[in-house]
Amino acid sequence: MVKLTAMQSIRIFGWRDPRPILVWDDVLRLGLSLDGLIGAGLRASELVLLQPDPSHWVTHAKAGLGHARLMISWPANPFVHLGADLGDVISQKFTADELMRMDVSYGQLVKYGMTERTERMFKFGVDEWVGMGKPKHLI
Repeated sequence: MVKLTAMQSIRIFGWRDPRPILVWDDVLRLGLSLDGLIGAGLRASELVLLQPDPSHWVTHAKAGLGHARLMISWPANPFVHLGADLGDVISQKFTADELMRMDVSYGQLVKYGMTERTERMFKFGVDEWVGMGKPKHLI
C-alpha cells in the first residue's frame, strides 16, 4: 500500500474516483505501467513496497531493461528478472556498482556468455572485478 497525494491520486485514478492509497490490485485492475506510476510522481522506494517481486512489474506493469537503474531498489537482476542477454547489459553501460546492486556477479556474466574479449567492453578496474567476484588468479 502506498499513500498518495491528491495530485498523484488524480493522475492515477482520475477526477471521478480519487483514492488516498494505491495497492497492487489497482495496478493489475487498471493495467497501470511502471512509467505511468513514475510519471504520477511515485518513487521507486514506494513502488518496491507496493510489489517487491520485480518479475511482477515485468509481467504486469511493462517494466523492462530500460527500467533497470530505477529498479535497483528491488533489486531487479537484468538477466533473471528483465530478460536481458549479455549484449543488452553491455549496451546499457552499467557501472560495476550498479551491477553489484542489481545482484549481478562475475560468475553470472560468464554464465551469460562473457569472454575475455567481451569483458574488456565493461571497462572496469581490477578492484571492481574483484568486487564482482572475479577470482584473483584470473586477473
